[in-house]
Amino acid sequence: MRIVISGIPIDIQKKNIKNMHLQIKPPDGHVVISAPLSMDDKAIEVYARTNLSWIKKQIEKFQQQPRSAKRQYVSGETMYIWGKQYYLSFVPDAQKNSFEIQGDKVILSMREDSTVKQRENYVREQYRSLLKVEIERLLPKWEQITELHCESWQTKYMVTRWGTCNTEKKKLWFNLQLAQKPIECLEYVILHELIHLRERTHNSTFIAYMDMYMKNWRAVRKELNDSRLDYYDAQDESPLQKLIDQRRYDEIKDAVLDYMTEKVKENKATLSDIEIQNVVHIEQVDDGAISFSVIVSCDIEHSISSTGRVSFTEKWLDVRCKVLLGVELTDFEIININECEQQEDSDNDKYSGELVPIISRDAFENEATKFLEKYYPLALQEPVAVPIRKIAEDMGLSIIEDSLLSSELDIFGLVVFEDGNIKDKNKNIVIRNAKRGTVLIDPRVYYERTLGTVNFTIAHECFHWYRHQPYHALMKMLGANDELGKIIQCSIGSNAKDSEKWKAVDWMEWQANGVAPHILMPTNTAKIKISELIEKYHIHFDGTDGYQIEEMISELADFYGLSKQAVKMRIREMGFAKVDGAFTYVNGQYVTPFSFDASALTDNQSFTISSADLFKAYCLNKDFRKAIDTGKFVYVEGHVCLDDEKYIIHSEGRVKLTQYALSHMDECCLAFDKGYSYQSKYQGQKYYVQMMYKTPSQVAAQEYSFEMNAHNRTLLSQIQRASRSADAMRLYPGAFSETLVQLMKEKKLSNKKLADASLVGERTIQRLRNEEEYPTTVQTVLGLCYGLQLSVPEAEMLVGKTDFNIKPTNPQNNAYRCVLSSCAENSIYEVNEMLESCGFEPLGSSKMG
Repeated sequence: MRIVISGIPIDIQKKNIKNMHLQIKPPDGHVVISAPLSMDDKAIEVYARTNLSWIKKQIEKFQQQPRSAKRQYVSGETMYIWGKQYYLSFVPDAQKNSFEIQGDKVILSMREDSTVKQRENYVREQYRSLLKVEIERLLPKWEQITELHCESWQTKYMVTRWGTCNTEKKKLWFNLQLAQKPIECLEYVILHELIHLRERTHNSTFIAYMDMYMKNWRAVRKELNDSRLDYYDAQDESPLQKLIDQRRYDEIKDAVLDYMTEKVKENKATLSDIEIQNVVHIEQVDDGAISFSVIVSCDIEHSISSTGRVSFTEKWLDVRCKVLLGVELTDFEIININECEQQEDSDNDKYSGELVPIISRDAFENEATKFLEKYYPLALQEPVAVPIRKIAEDMGLSIIEDSLLSSELDIFGLVVFEDGNIKDKNKNIVIRNAKRGTVLIDPRVYYERTLGTVNFTIAHECFHWYRHQPYHALMKMLGANDELGKIIQCSIGSNAKDSEKWKAVDWMEWQANGVAPHILMPTNTAKIKISELIEKYHIHFDGTDGYQIEEMISELADFYGLSKQAVKMRIREMGFAKVDGAFTYVNGQYVTPFSFDASALTDNQSFTISSADLFKAYCLNKDFRKAIDTGKFVYVEGHVCLDDEKYIIHSEGRVKLTQYALSHMDECCLAFDKGYSYQSKYQGQKYYVQMMYKTPSQVAAQEYSFEMNAHNRTLLSQIQRASRSADAMRLYPGAFSETLVQLMKEKKLSNKKLADASLVGERTIQRLRNEEEYPTTVQTVLGLCYGLQLSVPEAEMLVGKTDFNIKPTNPQNNAYRCVLSSCAENSIYEVNEMLESCGFEPLGSSKMG
């Protein structure tokens, strides 16, 4: 049960106890009230409100606690040992793990493919070893000084405290992180905990003892409390683990006690502490039921008769459980208990700790096959259109298509897991009283997208219903944000983010996006249909059948009820790489079909690039800028192609690719890497943010970037860069007006022809020639440069004779340099359309008189 008071969520746990207990748990101040089974809910709420002021203060303490940044345990990171700073050097070693201090460095050796968690665990054990040595040295010293003696002590990784004391058992605990702090901090904590054996609270007597034994304890405490605790992410403890810890701890503890009682008796030992460390090996065994392993650590006390002291050993247990997901964890069952090795992660989990299925890209086809085996096995036997609406109906889903789900159509559809109102991203109610099992499709998808997009969206929602209900059940049980337990809204570009930062909903969207086309077009039977159409259209993939390939894709799209792009992607996934040249959509239109040697591109590369990404690459990649500035490439139909008569046709001021070029793109065009703007190779570079601001439509879309890969290196080796800047300055030594007159004469351009080619008015050109007017904008000068078809060095020369410059110091200048270098054969109208679509000022003058 969860209540919310003054915006603070409070979990209520009713147990077989006599009194209420209030806890504020680390690391983020999670509030838990334990109450007797018979306690009235209203009385619990009154108790919480009575303590509200104290609760807020404790939460604030947690939030203000300084913490270090999250470590990756890679070379260059800083580490502290006994207050001294060291630099971490990671050295891959497949044979053994080691941790050595050498001068001002810590040399950490582990397998190169070791995870951050594995490295963290190993380093913590090294800190434990260092800490134990010092405690064994210093604890007897302070016991002698204070005449206070503990029965036992232990080290433990704690997230908010430096030490604790069990006054009844006279047991002390010390935080592993103390090994990072100056040694006097450890001495302070030892003394502090020992005095608690005499005084349980921090009263005046406690403080008097501290003053007696350590005069500067306040200064040491300040140094310790001002230092940072390690980074702690509340998500490090999975939601399922939290739920089990909150609601089934007692059953697990009792079962572990029964299991361990006989074992510890045999060794004359006692069980002192049980802690749930992790929940792993999660599987869905039945509809609504899951099984999992609760990993438990047990501290076992061993009495040493000769000294009277107590030693500890640690035992790890795997408690296998099964539970039915619902409002409560009902039908909870402990299947068996076995001893296991210490572990915090599982490499073979089928579900995450949030009950999101773990599905790799390679498993998409297998997931689709299981789905179809259950709901439409005929699609696995022969090529057929999958009746996805009928399947949705068979799954108990109802499809409604009469409600707008967002203002911008950035949400195509959603599936409802729990009755209630549906809100948009601005928290406005868009659907009232939506019922569980409803799939909502925005009707605009029909006329602003395609029927294939509608079918894809329905398949997408069906997969959510099929695989993602456990997550929503868990969120509901935890009392999380209502929307998390109610719906999944399926947004455009929802996975265009850095996957390292993905949340559970992002992973579920990625899974549904990946599996849906496999459901609608299953591989084995689709290959049969593709083979039929290859024969029908006489396709040989020899570079001459681009239009036939497009006809095949169109027929497959109609047959399977998918979009052409989705079909193209599926065909490519099946090994037909050369379909990449068909239905290529760039700059708002489809380009002429093309072909290439299939070995020339990897799965993540393309020969096409949008004008926005062209400008971005020119601005942010020096290798690409260097290539374009040679003047040897032309941007045509979304390709950056060598400007050679073998590949380029120049006709009446227009430029297009030859048929040979269209059949041999690998021979003449640069290749670009596909990715997403959030994962950009250019992220963090100068001007990147400005470029993204200039091109907002690209932020959540696929991005193409340039890299000096083997293909591009080979292509660029065919040309040599020629700098003409110095020659240009020698050839045109005069002022702006003189140079303009000389260039027009050389190019044989009249005022009218230059005006048409530059979008600068005839009268303006005449006044500039006569020195009656001086250029008032850089766009006017660059319009003239474009009309004169000047190279970048020549344009720099002409602009340099004005008050302006086009140095590559900002995104707009780089965009201008790029079009001068690579788009000289395009009309100025086409160039300006490209510039304006990316937020840059067009070339030419507004004065067209």
